[in-house]
Amino acid sequence: MNTDHIDMPTTNNQIIFDGGEPLGDCPTSWDQAYQWESQANTDSYKRHEPTWKWDCGFKLDYDGPVVSFSSRFYPPKTHYGPKWDGTVTVLILGEEMQEKPFECDSLGELRSQVETFKADVVDKLRGAFIASGLEQQQTTTTEAP
Repeated sequence: MNTDHIDMPTTNNQIIFDGGEPLGDCPTSWDQAYQWESQANTDSYKRHEPTWKWDCGFKLDYDGPVVSFSSRFYPPKTHYGPKWDGTVTVLILGEEMQEKPFECDSLGELRSQVETFKADVVDKLRGAFIASGLEQQQTTTTEAP
């Protein structure tokens, strides 16, 4: 049985699960698809970038983070010190944009300060995005037949 194309006869018509025959450089097997995916994403995983990923029927997605937060906080202990302390690093496509240190007396204070910092970063990113005019640009899409 050919598993790349599945027809299910019904009383009225036929349901085709793959949406037609592959065109151009569309992969014709999962081995081919995964080989392309692996080559296309060679460095993306290391840089925390969007990656290419095949979905059912060889639909292609390009998903993932553009901005990320990385943090480490040490608890109050005799060998770390009396406070919660650590840093949050903001990265864009894996490149460090800002590192902010925190030193707080309580876990509640740490959470509040870090989440406030995150909200400030998000507001700045939104403002920069809006100021750039990118949110007003329309993308052209082609609908599948």
